[in-house]
Amino acid sequence: MKLKKSFFTILTYIFIYLIFSAHSPWGQYLAYREQHLLIMSVREDAPTYPFSKTLVEAINKELPEASARPARARDFRRVQSLFSTNQMPLVLLSKKNANHMVKGSGPFKSFGSADAMVVYYFGDLVLLAQPSFPDKFAWLITKALMNIENDLKDAKSPLKVKSKIETHPGTIMALNNEKMPELDNQ
Repeated sequence: MKLKKSFFTILTYIFIYLIFSAHSPWGQYLAYREQHLLIMSVREDAPTYPFSKTLVEAINKELPEASARPARARDFRRVQSLFSTNQMPLVLLSKKNANHMVKGSGPFKSFGSADAMVVYYFGDLVLLAQPSFPDKFAWLITKALMNIENDLKDAKSPLKVKSKIETHPGTIMALNNEKMPELDNQ
């Protein structure tokens, strides 16, 4: 009986140890985000995910150091949450949904608005960046997109599209053939 009791005591300690020493992958996820240019899309905006894979492939050919990867959110709530908290720096949405996100209307009405700036257009889709996205990175992505514009379906400079959403300053610098900005250490 004593052996049985000590066995269960040891088993209990092992179980408690395993619960409290559980490893969280959060650190690896943050490192992954720092090592890769993640372009978020959303299931509810159907054409965004297939095109994000095409976009990532094109960016990686032109700018391999970006190590771009597609990332797909399950719904608009998650897009707004990840984007507005600076967890995802780039998002690909249809123009209609991009305008809704910026205004906090339509499918984003329950979640509020999110500040965003245009990097590039692809027909009915628009690549948006966080306002805090470094000008240097926006410049690099824009230059890469300018170089492969003919290879991407309906790719169009933000300077050629009327929009209510402001264009990212780094994008404007690239489109105006200004020199690449320095990376601010803020």
